Parts: sequence; C-alpha cells; structure tokens
Amino acid sequence: MSSNRQKYVLYFENILEGSVSLSELKADISVSERKFFNMLFMSAFRHLTFIKTEVLPLFVKKKIPNKQKILKSILYLGITELLFLNTPDYATVNSYVEIAKAKTDKFGANFVNAVLRNVLKNKGSILSNRKNKYFSSDFLKILKHDYTNAEISEMEIMANIEPPLDLTFKSNVSLKIDDGFLLPTGSLRLPAHTHVEHIPGFSEGGWWVQDAASALVVKCLSDLKEKKVLDLCAAPGGKTAQLLDAGAFVTAVDISEKRLQRLNENMQRLHFSENLKIICADALKFNTNEKFDFIVIDAPCSATGTYRRHPEIMNTKTLDDVLQQANLQQKILNHACQFLSPKGILSYSTCSLSKKEGEEQIHHFLEQHNDFEILPITLALDDAMYTKERFLRILPYHLKEFSGIDGFFIATLQRKI
Repeated sequence: MSSNRQKYVLYFENILEGSVSLSELKADISVSERKFFNMLFMSAFRHLTFIKTEVLPLFVKKKIPNKQKILKSILYLGITELLFLNTPDYATVNSYVEIAKAKTDKFGANFVNAVLRNVLKNKGSILSNRKNKYFSSDFLKILKHDYTNAEISEMEIMANIEPPLDLTFKSNVSLKIDDGFLLPTGSLRLPAHTHVEHIPGFSEGGWWVQDAASALVVKCLSDLKEKKVLDLCAAPGGKTAQLLDAGAFVTAVDISEKRLQRLNENMQRLHFSENLKIICADALKFNTNEKFDFIVIDAPCSATGTYRRHPEIMNTKTLDDVLQQANLQQKILNHACQFLSPKGILSYSTCSLSKKEGEEQIHHFLEQHNDFEILPITLALDDAMYTKERFLRILPYHLKEFSGIDGFFIATLQRKI
C-alpha cells in the first residue's frame, strides 16, 4: 500500500496543478486499487478546504518551502486518511512519513511525522468542531458573481452529500429495480455505490446512466420523431440515446475519438445504432450543407455544477476558467446556428453554475441574432428551477429531499424564419 500511496501523492499534486484530471487518472488505476483510490481522492478533494483552512493552521506555523511543496500533498492525503477513512492510524502515519523521506529529506519526514501525530492526537476535537467548509476561495469567487450568501451556503452543504446514481430508461422498457425510486423529473434514482453491471436490464440495453439534470435537456424538446438532429459535443452519449429513443435521425459530433468510441459502445449496448451518424470533429470546424430541425449543444464548460461527483472542481476551477469556457461557448453557438432550419429549435445547456455560461451567454446570443427568440420551457417542474425567461437553472440543492441533483442550465431557442 505504501508504494501505491507514493503514486497517489504524485497524482494528487498533478491534479492540483491542473496537468491532469481525476477522471483521466482513474483509467490507470487497477481494479484491485480502485475502491481505495476512489475513497481517498473523493474524500481528500471534498475536505481539502477544511484541511487547508481549519486543520493545518493548528499545527503548521511556517510556510512550507516551494522546493518541498510535495509535503503539502503528502499532508493532505495523510490527514484525509486519519480523519475520514478507516485505515489503521499508525500504519497510515508511517506510510506518509516514508513517502516524505523518499521525496524530500529527513527534515521533511520529521515534519510530516509531527503534523500527522498531532492531528491524530487531536482527532476528536478537530472533527467535533468541523464546519461546512468545502469551497475554495477561487470557487467562491465564481459563485459570488451570481448567488446570495444563503444560496451559496445551501450549495456548500450539498458538497458532503454523496451523489446517487440516476438512470434513464428506454421509452418502451419497464423494469422493477430494488432500491430504486422515481424522481419528479422522471429519472430512476439508486444508491451511490450500486454496481451498474448488476442492475436488471444492463446487458439487454434497457437503460443508461445519466444524471437527472442532464436528462432534462432532451425532455425539454418535443415532436422529435423522424426529425433531423445535430447533437454537438455529443459524447459520452446520454442525450444521443434519448434523441434516438424519441425516433430522431441523429448526427452525433464530438472532438474526442476516445469519447466517441465510448458513445458508439453505449449505443451498441442500447441497440441504438440505426438512425445514427457519428462524426469526429471540432464543433468549431464541423461543416455541412445539411440543415437540421433541432440542434442540441451540450457545450464544453467549467463543469462547476458537478462538484459533488468531481470534488476536485471545488479546488481547481477559477474565474478565468469560466471566462475561457464562456468565450468558447459563444463561438460554438455562433457557428452552429447556421445549420438550423427555418423554425428550427436550438437547445443549449451546460453543467456550469456560472450565469456567464448560461443566462448571460444566451442573452448575448439573442442580441447578436435577432432571427432567434426564446422558446419557453414548459416541463412540469418546481418553479424554483425556472428563471423569469423560462430557462431552467437547476441548483445542487434542488430536489434536496432526494439527495440533490447536478447544477445545470438549459435554454431552448427557436429560429423565427
């Protein structure tokens, strides 16, 4: 386990530096390691702000030299194990002390040993005084542009509630699944750690995994049967499957060959290969003479609404990330709209909490394109999920009584002529 922990420390540091994502690293983790790796990294990123601001200042009075910055990641993971995982205490301390000795020097090892033993000695009082601190200062800056302190506080509380597993069923499939219940949005919800392969209907292709918020995008559209749909940024294919299930002819476009391969595999399992054309292309370079009745853009975004599933986002995303993504989204919207038929419908969505990537993006688009108008969304959902324009602005504490939902923004527009 010590050798694995040494590898994990380097992984953790790389994620914090932005050189790799947690989902990319998971692909390199063996099946035997995966359970512990997931627990460690999800817990560490979920509690990182608390560890940085509430725990370390109790025992670290001097700034850690930049040449030994790896000691920070060693302490972050070591403290996570001591406070939040059920690994043996002193074996954990010894493992991280050995890593410090290998990656720095004797001073670094002694320093880690002292801090971790002090944390262990004061574990009870640390946990009893724990506050709901999950959002980094950079993450808070993103939210404070758009939300009240009360709304942000509600979102922060949700950070410690593990997101469940949501399924979307084929329209012609009805299955009774133990432990599952239907959400007001129509998705079936199961406990977080349900093994997907063991759920009835998996091999038959009766359903697919899709967060309840994401599943609303296609539900906002009607009369899809035999209509031509351009699904931009389509992978991994949850919305593609919904469109095909509704009887549409779908052209699915994505920049990533690897993600498109996964989309194709998903469609094969679901028996949705007919009426589907898959194209690997950058959304900004995609070109065709074809016109589409619907265009669905699930745009690249800062993904801040998925912080419960990807807690590293709370510690790595900045306002600059939001601005960069908003600029890209604007370009995609401006490029894609040319492929829409007269009276055609454009669906735009992001899993971002920032209104720069949602409401403001759409208002800017409408200012530049007076041939488009808002098509109000009319799903039977709680009024709290709607903006005054009848866009959907879903926040993580919506459906709180059902353990919450991903943050999401959805707008539908119609070409006037």
